[in-house]
Amino acid sequence: MKKLTVILFAVTFMVMTAYGATLLVPSQYTTIQAGINAANAGDTVLVASGTYTGTGNKNLNFGGRAIVVKAEFGPEETVIDCQSSGQGFYFHTGETNSSVVYGFTIKSGNTSYGGGIRINGASPTIERCIIRNNNGSYGGGMYINGGSPDIYHNTITGNTASNGGAIYTTGASPDINSNIVSANSASG
Repeated sequence: MKKLTVILFAVTFMVMTAYGATLLVPSQYTTIQAGINAANAGDTVLVASGTYTGTGNKNLNFGGRAIVVKAEFGPEETVIDCQSSGQGFYFHTGETNSSVVYGFTIKSGNTSYGGGIRINGASPTIERCIIRNNNGSYGGGMYINGGSPDIYHNTITGNTASNGGAIYTTGASPDINSNIVSANSASG
Protein backbone atom coordinates (compact mmCIF):
# COMPACT_ATOMS: atom_id res chain seq x y z
CA MET A 1 0.00 0.00 0.00
CA LYS A 2 2.86 2.40 0.80
CA LYS A 3 4.40 1.80 -2.64
CA LEU A 4 1.04 2.51 -4.34
CA THR A 5 0.67 5.75 -2.37
CA VAL A 6 4.15 6.88 -3.40
CA ILE A 7 3.41 6.07 -7.06
CA LEU A 8 0.08 7.93 -6.96
CA PHE A 9 1.74 10.95 -5.36
CA ALA A 10 4.48 10.93 -8.01
CA VAL A 11 1.96 10.71 -10.87
CA THR A 12 -0.19 13.47 -9.36
CA PHE A 13 2.86 15.71 -8.97
CA MET A 14 3.92 15.09 -12.58
CA VAL A 15 0.44 15.91 -13.89
CA MET A 16 0.26 19.08 -11.80
CA THR A 17 3.67 20.31 -12.93
CA ALA A 18 3.03 19.40 -16.59
CA TYR A 19 0.69 22.38 -16.76
CA GLY A 20 2.39 25.68 -16.22
CA ALA A 21 1.28 28.48 -13.98
CA THR A 22 -0.97 31.30 -15.12
CA LEU A 23 0.40 34.76 -14.37
CA LEU A 24 -2.17 37.56 -14.47
CA VAL A 25 -1.58 41.05 -15.89
CA PRO A 26 -2.33 43.56 -14.43
CA SER A 27 -3.74 42.03 -11.23
CA GLN A 28 -0.54 40.15 -10.27
CA TYR A 29 2.01 41.92 -12.50
CA THR A 30 1.54 45.56 -13.42
CA THR A 31 3.07 45.28 -16.90
CA ILE A 32 3.18 42.60 -19.57
CA GLN A 33 6.99 42.50 -19.42
CA ALA A 34 6.89 41.96 -15.65
CA GLY A 35 4.65 38.94 -16.22
CA ILE A 36 7.00 37.63 -18.92
CA ASN A 37 10.03 38.11 -16.66
CA ALA A 38 8.35 36.11 -13.87
CA ALA A 39 7.29 33.25 -16.18
CA ASN A 40 8.97 29.87 -16.49
CA ALA A 41 8.81 27.44 -19.40
CA GLY A 42 5.26 26.22 -19.89
CA ASP A 43 3.63 29.17 -18.12
CA THR A 44 0.93 31.43 -19.54
CA VAL A 45 0.94 35.19 -19.07
CA LEU A 46 -2.77 36.05 -19.29
CA VAL A 47 -3.43 39.71 -20.05
CA ALA A 48 -6.79 41.25 -19.10
CA SER A 49 -8.76 43.54 -21.39
CA GLY A 50 -7.45 47.06 -21.78
CA THR A 51 -5.00 49.24 -23.66
CA TYR A 52 -1.38 48.77 -22.59
CA THR A 53 1.12 51.57 -23.19
CA GLY A 54 4.52 52.75 -22.06
CA THR A 55 7.56 51.06 -20.61
CA GLY A 56 6.95 47.40 -19.85
CA ASN A 57 4.10 47.19 -22.35
CA LYS A 58 6.02 47.49 -25.62
CA ASN A 59 9.35 46.19 -26.94
CA LEU A 60 8.31 42.99 -25.16
CA ASN A 61 11.07 40.40 -24.97
CA PHE A 62 10.48 36.74 -24.12
CA GLY A 63 14.17 36.23 -23.27
CA GLY A 64 14.13 32.80 -24.91
CA ARG A 65 11.28 31.51 -22.72
CA ALA A 66 8.86 28.87 -24.05
CA ILE A 67 5.74 30.60 -22.71
CA VAL A 68 2.37 31.78 -23.97
CA VAL A 69 1.46 35.46 -23.72
CA LYS A 70 -2.26 35.57 -24.32
CA ALA A 71 -4.94 38.24 -24.36
CA GLU A 72 -7.74 36.97 -22.15
CA PHE A 73 -10.59 38.19 -24.38
CA GLY A 74 -8.93 38.61 -27.77
CA PRO A 75 -7.60 41.42 -29.96
CA GLU A 76 -10.75 43.54 -29.91
CA GLU A 77 -10.43 43.84 -26.13
CA THR A 78 -6.66 43.85 -25.55
CA VAL A 79 -4.44 46.41 -27.26
CA ILE A 80 -0.71 47.03 -27.13
CA ASP A 81 -0.40 50.66 -28.23
CA CYS A 82 3.22 51.56 -28.93
CA GLN A 83 2.31 55.24 -29.29
CA SER A 84 4.57 55.70 -32.36
CA SER A 85 7.70 54.64 -30.45
CA GLY A 86 9.11 51.11 -30.36
CA GLN A 87 7.39 47.88 -31.34
CA GLY A 88 5.05 45.40 -29.72
CA PHE A 89 7.34 42.35 -29.50
CA TYR A 90 11.02 41.71 -30.22
CA PHE A 91 12.14 38.07 -30.52
CA HIS A 92 15.91 37.63 -30.73
CA THR A 93 17.04 35.06 -28.18
CA GLY A 94 16.35 31.79 -29.98
CA GLU A 95 12.66 31.46 -29.13
CA THR A 96 10.98 28.38 -30.60
CA ASN A 97 7.42 27.77 -31.79
CA SER A 98 6.58 27.13 -28.10
CA SER A 99 6.97 30.88 -27.53
CA VAL A 100 3.49 32.12 -28.41
CA VAL A 101 1.81 35.52 -28.76
CA TYR A 102 -1.95 35.03 -28.96
CA GLY A 103 -4.87 37.37 -29.45
CA PHE A 104 -3.61 40.97 -29.18
CA THR A 105 -4.03 44.10 -31.24
CA ILE A 106 -0.56 45.56 -31.79
CA LYS A 107 -0.70 49.09 -33.12
CA SER A 108 1.19 52.34 -33.64
CA GLY A 109 4.66 50.80 -33.52
CA ASN A 110 7.40 52.76 -35.23
CA THR A 111 10.91 51.32 -35.66
CA SER A 112 13.33 50.68 -38.50
CA TYR A 113 12.80 46.90 -38.38
CA GLY A 114 9.27 45.64 -37.77
CA GLY A 115 6.94 48.34 -36.54
CA GLY A 116 4.63 45.77 -34.92
CA ILE A 117 6.84 42.72 -34.37
CA ARG A 118 10.55 42.08 -34.97
CA ILE A 119 11.94 38.55 -35.23
CA ASN A 120 15.70 37.97 -35.49
CA GLY A 121 16.97 34.38 -35.57
CA ALA A 122 13.97 33.09 -33.65
CA SER A 123 10.88 31.00 -34.41
CA PRO A 124 7.95 32.16 -32.26
CA THR A 125 4.28 31.56 -32.99
CA ILE A 126 2.14 34.64 -33.65
CA GLU A 127 -1.53 33.73 -33.72
CA ARG A 128 -4.91 35.48 -33.92
CA CYS A 129 -3.51 38.98 -33.55
CA ILE A 130 -4.44 42.22 -35.29
CA ILE A 131 -1.28 44.01 -36.39
CA ARG A 132 -2.31 47.43 -37.62
CA ASN A 133 -1.17 50.98 -38.26
CA ASN A 134 2.52 50.31 -37.61
CA ASN A 135 5.46 51.84 -39.44
CA GLY A 136 8.97 50.64 -40.22
CA SER A 137 11.71 50.95 -42.79
CA TYR A 138 11.68 47.16 -43.24
CA GLY A 139 8.35 45.54 -42.40
CA GLY A 140 5.66 47.91 -41.25
CA GLY A 141 3.73 45.10 -39.60
CA MET A 142 6.47 42.55 -39.09
CA TYR A 143 10.17 42.01 -39.81
CA ILE A 144 11.54 38.46 -39.95
CA ASN A 145 15.28 37.82 -40.27
CA GLY A 146 16.18 34.14 -39.93
CA GLY A 147 14.27 31.48 -38.07
CA SER A 148 11.06 29.63 -38.90
CA PRO A 149 8.25 31.47 -37.13
CA ASP A 150 4.61 30.38 -37.41
CA ILE A 151 2.32 33.27 -38.38
CA TYR A 152 -1.30 32.02 -38.26
CA HIS A 153 -4.78 33.54 -38.42
CA ASN A 154 -3.72 37.17 -38.00
CA THR A 155 -5.06 40.35 -39.56
CA ILE A 156 -2.21 42.52 -40.83
CA THR A 157 -3.60 45.81 -42.07
CA GLY A 158 -2.87 49.49 -42.51
CA ASN A 159 0.89 49.16 -41.97
CA THR A 160 3.47 51.18 -43.90
CA ALA A 161 7.17 50.80 -44.64
CA SER A 162 9.83 51.67 -47.14
CA ASN A 163 10.14 47.93 -47.85
CA GLY A 164 7.49 45.32 -47.03
CA GLY A 165 4.42 47.18 -45.86
CA ALA A 166 2.90 44.12 -44.17
CA ILE A 167 5.83 41.72 -43.66
CA TYR A 168 9.49 41.92 -44.66
CA THR A 169 11.40 38.66 -44.53
CA THR A 170 15.03 37.84 -45.25
CA GLY A 171 16.97 34.61 -44.73
CA ALA A 172 13.99 33.03 -42.98
CA SER A 173 11.53 30.18 -43.54
CA PRO A 174 8.32 31.45 -41.96
CA ASP A 175 5.05 29.53 -42.17
CA ILE A 176 2.60 32.31 -42.99
CA ASN A 177 -0.83 30.74 -43.20
CA SER A 178 -4.50 31.78 -43.08
CA ASN A 179 -3.87 35.48 -42.47
CA ILE A 180 -5.83 38.48 -43.73
CA VAL A 181 -3.37 40.93 -45.26
CA SER A 182 -4.88 44.18 -46.56
CA ALA A 183 -4.33 47.89 -47.08
CA ASN A 184 -0.60 47.85 -46.32
CA SER A 185 1.81 50.00 -48.31
CA ALA A 186 5.51 50.18 -49.14
CA SER A 187 7.26 53.08 -50.83
CA GLY A 188 10.55 51.35 -51.75
